[in-house]
This record gives sequence, structure tokens and C-alpha cells, in this order.
Amino acid sequence: MDQPEEGDSLSFANRILQELYPQIPTPFQRQPQNQTAREEAFTKNEIARIMQKVPIKKAPGYDGIDFIVLKTIFRTNPDILITFYNKCLSLKCFPNPLKTGVIVLFLKKGKNKSDIKSYRPVSLLPTLGKILEKLLLERLNHHLRRNNLQHPNQYGFRTNRSTEEAILDLLDKINSAKNSNQHALMISLDIKGAFDHLQYTSIKNSLDNLKYHSNTLETLIDILSNRKVAINTSQGPATWNQQQGCPQGSCTGPAFWNLVADEVLQQDWPQGVHLQAFADDFVFLVNAGSKQEVKNLANKALQTFKTWTDKHKLEISLDKTYYLHINKNRSGPIWYSGIKWGQNSIKRASVIKYLGVLIDDKLNFAAHLSAIKNKSLILHQGLKNVAGTSWGLSKNIRRQLYLTVVEKVILYASAAWAHNITARQQRLLCSIQRKFLLNITGAYNTTPTAALQVIEGLMPLHIKAKMQSTLVRVGRLGRNCDYEGTHFDHERYEQPSPPSTIHPALFSLEDRITHGGQVPSNRTPTEVYTDGSKINDQTGSAFCVIAKEAITKTWKAKLSPANTVFQAEMLALKAAIEWANTANEDVNIWSDSESSLQALKSFNVKSKITQEAQMTLLENARIRLGWVKAHTG
Repeated sequence: MDQPEEGDSLSFANRILQELYPQIPTPFQRQPQNQTAREEAFTKNEIARIMQKVPIKKAPGYDGIDFIVLKTIFRTNPDILITFYNKCLSLKCFPNPLKTGVIVLFLKKGKNKSDIKSYRPVSLLPTLGKILEKLLLERLNHHLRRNNLQHPNQYGFRTNRSTEEAILDLLDKINSAKNSNQHALMISLDIKGAFDHLQYTSIKNSLDNLKYHSNTLETLIDILSNRKVAINTSQGPATWNQQQGCPQGSCTGPAFWNLVADEVLQQDWPQGVHLQAFADDFVFLVNAGSKQEVKNLANKALQTFKTWTDKHKLEISLDKTYYLHINKNRSGPIWYSGIKWGQNSIKRASVIKYLGVLIDDKLNFAAHLSAIKNKSLILHQGLKNVAGTSWGLSKNIRRQLYLTVVEKVILYASAAWAHNITARQQRLLCSIQRKFLLNITGAYNTTPTAALQVIEGLMPLHIKAKMQSTLVRVGRLGRNCDYEGTHFDHERYEQPSPPSTIHPALFSLEDRITHGGQVPSNRTPTEVYTDGSKINDQTGSAFCVIAKEAITKTWKAKLSPANTVFQAEMLALKAAIEWANTANEDVNIWSDSESSLQALKSFNVKSKITQEAQMTLLENARIRLGWVKAHTG
């Protein structure tokens, strides 16, 4: 952009906003619905759960009110915020002052400083509005989960979904095609400024299609009207209307994008065509017996996808869109051109980066490990700049940096690439690890790598990668796995459960569970004491019922030695809660496991046992839980 005249920062800021947020011919106009269902009012517990999670170090919006101030207000006089948010809900109104975002520009890496498109505009929104967004989103997500309205091929911004799962599912499809003696074509699509160009009419139509006619939805839709952006200057703020796009920094942006993206994921794709997405990162996998069939299927699928992007006024970046051909034979002729986006050809690549992992046409991840090596050299140089063997950071801190930063970067998505690692790749990982071990120990360069690993008690990287791969596959993704001759059946391990389908306003266990030394205000004639323990590789759970100073019932169960103490404690609590539910009287249940009580109070838990105990507690308000100190009499 042209440089501003001397002292004229206001007009320069206005030009920036006009360039970043162009006006559209027909801006969104809200049409309120008169007949909508009225959901329950926001409860104190509902707002408290949001307040507990918000970070206190986030920058505030134009009003200067940060989350520390809001938390203080809520702690001292919660009725102020409860009344305000419920008034917004009843009026189906998202206040206009809370829709103004202060824009801060961040230069993208390796971009031209003089081009405004090289900057990422981040919106600093008022914290009052962010809390309201989170409250509304919690209810929208509850509706989506309860009615199973989210497409399974969308992995981004969803509970219990991850990049590793998206990568593994894609690789499974590729390997399945190869095992069926078919050609496979992977097409990675990059949408230009997906969040910045998302049309408000597209969001409104996607929300309407949910058939969720309520004051919650109407308040969410009101976010889209009268949005403004501002840049602070020495001459005052420059303001501009934002008529499209979700502010980068808003809570609703990712959810709105997923709703619009679900439309294309739900298309009736022909056999041999698979489409998946992680937020705005779309990837096609097309497979068929011949190259011509693959080509025809791919072009047909791309035309359908283009129809969707045209409908929602989105564009793809051809410079960042590639296809990768995985030949059904190890050797064969190079793939010919002919994959089209409209009238333009899509470029062929031998390697495609998908969610941080480099996938090559041989599926041996040689390119990915080479990239890991280059990245590790940069990390090692950065560590050497702040810590030598005899100066700078202490040995313990260098070791901690290696474990918490370096290993995490190197082993990212190891579930995808480390399971069938070759001997050559093992040596490469050892050479990467060696540099850091020398820096940590200060040993001579001639010291064997194995000796360095033993001295520091650090596991070789290739073993750590395989172990982490097995852990993720079995424990998080629910897949069977073999490691070093041992078969791991995922059904023998507790899997993360789907998110709870309890309405946020109806979850009220925070008022009935005390811990940290607090004692329930009322004692009951019947009280239950629970315990779970692990001694000498023996794990068990038990509870006893005491009424009129006499033990009237006992229960115990032996668990597998592999079960954790937490599982044992939670099983004892669950059994006690189920018994109390049949007692037809007020019952206090006591446990010495503070972590178990805290889990029962949490709205979003992944443990199936915990969720089942919560459902029973919500059905019976006569059961209360409390904490007692262990091993005291």
C-alpha cells in the first residue's frame, strides 16, 4: 500500500480496513423469527464453568475490560453478569458494542511487508462478548451432539478428534486402495482466506438447516449483524463495517465454518471418492482400478466441490493446491496431467504436507523424517545459543527443554509414521537425538550414543516414537496394535467417551459435591464410605454403608492389575451412587479421592464410568458427595 501522508495515520488505517474487509453488494440483514422456543435461562454454574476456563492473560477489546476484571465481578457479585447474559438471551440480542473488534496485524512468515495481504488480522474482541459467545456455543454444541448433526469426516474443532486421527484415517484409505491393487489420488485443497471470506448468508442458512428454532440460535445469528472492526491510531480509532468473514480471535468462527463445510462433506460422493476436512483443510482421496477411472472420478468430484465454493463465494489457491499419485505398483509410468479445477490444471507433487506430516508417493515418510532432521538442527542451534555445556542454562533445564519441546516437535504425529519404521530411519532418529544428548551432558563428541542415553536415562527416539504410536492408536483412537510381538486389543482399555449429551443448564452437580476439606452442610442418617486402591499389583474397589453407627451393607470388587487407582476409586463411587439411588432416602457418600470428586463435578469428562455416575446423580437430588481425609481415624 502507498505510505500515508505525514501525520495522517487515520486515513491510512481506514485504507487498511477497506482493503482487508471489502464491502459486498448485498450485506446480511437479520430477519428475527417471532416463533422460537425459549430455552432455560443461563445458570450460575453454567457461567462459572466458562469463567473457570477463560485465560487471564488474553488481551482485552476496545473497552479495556479483561478476564481478570470479569472474574472478580463474578466472584463478588455474580448476579450482575447472570442478569446481563439472561437479558441478552431473552431479547435474542447480541449487543452491538460487543461486536466491535480491534484489529492487530501480524506479518506472515516470509511475506512482503509492503503488501497488506501479507498480514494476518487478529481481532481483539470485548471479553463480555466472548463469554456470551461461549455460553451460546455450549448450547449449540449440545444440540449438535444430541442429534448427531456433525459429519464424521470433519476432524477440526471437535471434542475427541485430532490431527493424528485425521492423518491415520487418510493413510488407512490409501493403504486399503493399494491392498486392493488400485491407483490412489490424493488432492489437497487450499481455500483462500476461508474464515475471512465466509459469507454471513451461508452461516445463516446453515444454522436454519439445523431446525433448532430457539432464542439461543437467534442470539447467535444476531452476532452476524452490525459487526465492526477498528484500528487505533494517534488521531483516534478508524472503524469500518465487517460484512463477511469471522474475526480471527472469535469463539464462534470455527463452529460457523464447520456448519458451512458440512454441506460439502454430506454430498453423495460416488464409490471411490473420499473427502475429509480438518477445519478449512480439505483433502480428497480418489481410488480406482485404472488411471483413467481415477482421473474421471477426480475431475467429477472437483467439479462438485467447485460448485460448493462458487455457491458460498469461496476461492481456492491454485498455487497451494496439489495432487499426489500413489501408484498401485511400486514402479510404473509417471502420472500424466489432466486433473482440473475449472479450466486450470492442478499441479502434481511427489510430496504433500497434510496437517504437518509430509506424505510421499512411496508412503515411506522419508521426506517427513528429512524435514524433522532439518527442524531439529534449528532447535539445536537455538538451544546452543542460550546454553552451552559450561554456561547459560543449567543441565536440568536443558534436559527439561529437550523433553518438553524438542521431543514433542520431533514425535508429532508419530502414530502415522513410526509404526513400521526402518533400521535406517532408526539410525537417523538416533543421530538427531545425539546432538541434544551431547548438549545436555557436556560429554566428549566420541562418547557413544547408547552411553549418553543410559547416563541421562532418556529413551532412544525410535523406541519412544513406537511407544507413543502404540499409545495413541490403542488408547486414544481405539485401534488394535502389535508392538514388539505383543498384541494390544483396544477393547481391554478404557476409551475416551463421546461428550456428554446433558443440557448445560441442567448440569448442577457442582452444588452437591464438595471437596478440598469442605463438608456437606447436612449430615444424613445413612452414609456411605468408598475406597479404591492398588497394592502389590492388586487393584480393588469397595464401599460400606453405615446407618445408626452400624455397617448395614458392604460391596467390593477386584479389578485387573492394569487398572489405575483413579479407575478403582471411580468404580467404587459409581457403585455407591447406584446403591444410594435405590435407597429412597437422603444419602451422603464420602470418598478420599479428590480427583474423582472433581471429575464428577466436571461438565466435560471423557471417562465412561464417570459419565454414567453423573447421569445417576442427576436423576436423584437426594444424593450428595463429600471428601474425607485418607487414613485418619
